Amino acid sequence: KIRATSEFSSITSDRISEFDSLMIAASDTLGWDWRLLASMIFNESGFDPDAEAWTGATGLMQVLPSTGAGYNITDLHNPAQNIKAGVNFLAYLDVFWEDRVDDPDERMKFVLASYNVGLGHILDARQLARKHEADPELWDDNVAHYLRCKSQPAFFNDPVVKHGYCRGSEPVAYVKRVLKRYEHYTNVFDSTP
Repeated sequence: KIRATSEFSSITSDRISEFDSLMIAASDTLGWDWRLLASMIFNESGFDPDAEAWTGATGLMQVLPSTGAGYNITDLHNPAQNIKAGVNFLAYLDVFWEDRVDDPDERMKFVLASYNVGLGHILDARQLARKHEADPELWDDNVAHYLRCKSQPAFFNDPVVKHGYCRGSEPVAYVKRVLKRYEHYTNVFDSTP
């Protein structure tokens, strides 16, 4: 098992993890900077392929068995298969948000949040943002604010909300952590190792 040994990476200063080559290949198919995918995976599992969450999410990208099965992937402890399933789901989310959020930097935040907490909660937060005259295409101080509000009865019981209660502060913090670590990775690791 690889465990995180610093705040930002799991091995040494010359690479992020033992899974760098898998992340580079997967990010190419996704169209992402591989260091962004690495940051996300660090946040999901600390690069531990045996990580398991109470929700049943498993492996490097904390993929749910039902999500893996949707992509014909059954061995979620296998790093290559887990990353393939996670990247397929990210690609789906990116296509979903492409027609809804024009700015690619903003769209990335919606994709990350959707991966973390589920698409339905992000759609609810957008509906709340519209209702309260905030911008449904901006994350910070707009949709993120209303996602945090979904932990309060006045908001999760609102008629525009379809997916109920959400501990919205967690996905909001997740997006910030992924992007902060990504910024660090871009300063330390080459884009093409």
